[in-house]
Amino acid sequence: MRPVTVLDKHYGPTNIRLRCQLPIVLPEASEACFIRVGGELKFWNEGEVMIFDDTYEHEACNLSDVHDRVVFIFDVWHPELSMDER
Repeated sequence: MRPVTVLDKHYGPTNIRLRCQLPIVLPEASEACFIRVGGELKFWNEGEVMIFDDTYEHEACNLSDVHDRVVFIFDVWHPELSMDER
């Protein structure tokens, strides 16, 4: 995500999976990058995976004026699904 970028509020299409985000590059000011999921503000920490159900309304921001934010995004099956549902 480029500097001074806001990803508007949105929802994921299905709750059969959980969204995982692993930060690779963050601005030096940790409060410059955040995600709001279901009204709760969260901050990334380098090397720590953040997991959430993206069917909740969420938005992401990089308020740094010079540094990019790079996050590796991947999905996993929702743990409450049975093998047949997967």
